Amino acid sequence: MVPAFATRHPPPPNTSTSSTTPYYSYDGPALAPARTIKPAPETSKDFLRNMRDLQNCMADFSDAHDAAISVIAPLTNFSNEKLSSTLFLGCTIAIVVLFISAHLLPLKIVMLVGGNALVLSIHPTVGQFLSGLMQDMTGDSIDTDSDDNDGLASSVPADPSAAMSAMEKLADISLDTYPEEREVEIFELQHRAVGTSESGWESFLFSHAPYDPLSPSRIAGDRPRGCRFFEDVRAPRGWAWKSKKWELDLDCREWVVERMITSVGFEVPGVNAEGNAIVGEVGGWVWDLPQTRQESDDDLTSAYGDLPETLSPKQSKSKDKEKKANANAKSRDWEEGNASYGVGEWRRRRWVRVVQRISLPPEGVVTYSTLSSNT
Repeated sequence: MVPAFATRHPPPPNTSTSSTTPYYSYDGPALAPARTIKPAPETSKDFLRNMRDLQNCMADFSDAHDAAISVIAPLTNFSNEKLSSTLFLGCTIAIVVLFISAHLLPLKIVMLVGGNALVLSIHPTVGQFLSGLMQDMTGDSIDTDSDDNDGLASSVPADPSAAMSAMEKLADISLDTYPEEREVEIFELQHRAVGTSESGWESFLFSHAPYDPLSPSRIAGDRPRGCRFFEDVRAPRGWAWKSKKWELDLDCREWVVERMITSVGFEVPGVNAEGNAIVGEVGGWVWDLPQTRQESDDDLTSAYGDLPETLSPKQSKSKDKEKKANANAKSRDWEEGNASYGVGEWRRRRWVRVVQRISLPPEGVVTYSTLSSNT
């Protein structure tokens, strides 16, 4: 505003006064119009000058930002977890203390002293004085008997790396906690052609999904995805195997019910898929149910209309018994069925293995197993 006032109230010319110092009076009306700043044309020198000044300001801001990041990032990006954890705890404690005692601090004096100290620290004379003082302290500690002053000399860091190591000594925080453990799963899929015997199962692949009859990929007509051999299965990224071997999940009912899978049958202790007694161990297989269906009497009646029945009382009683038996068979839990429903084209069983958390590995093979919900 001072230049704007001087523009409207210009001083008198030097020839109007006899003294060597020009006389300037603040009294009287304005002698010149107010100066208005107009946008500079794009083809003028002022416009190019403004562009140059703007680029210089942006370059200064970018340099200041990069300098601040180079100082702050190593302390706050947890590249050194002990140092960053110590800094985080110190800031948290400082915030809590300031919330309690901030009203007791003379903020005006603190800001005055801090601002002046920041401005004076930029002056080259102050920097030379501080460096000379540090050299004198180091030199005195070396020249005098070193038995008493070794601690003072060693406490003065000679370079930034020494200062970082000195701060690391203060950051004595134990972060070596036991890594997280999870359970991964993989499904072994087997396939057989329609009409073949039970021994006609062929190993297909190991997949992260069970490929059940109502899965979206199977409804869309996609083939299951995975790897052919157990050795090709890799742990998820960021995890490593803890257990040495895969374990077969024999309780197939649990994961079938948990995923709400339908149109399948699974093994129960003592009975296999063909309804025969199992002599050995249950294999944990879950197989597809066939899609074929026998037509019932109700379907025939609806197809051919209501036919007159001329049955004797004994025949009518036997027919009622057959209907009741069919109704009871339908009401049974067919997902636990065995011989009377047959086996479809696919069957699968679940394998599990324990992994633990590690640092991320480099880019490599991307055939991974799936983390399950069990921890």
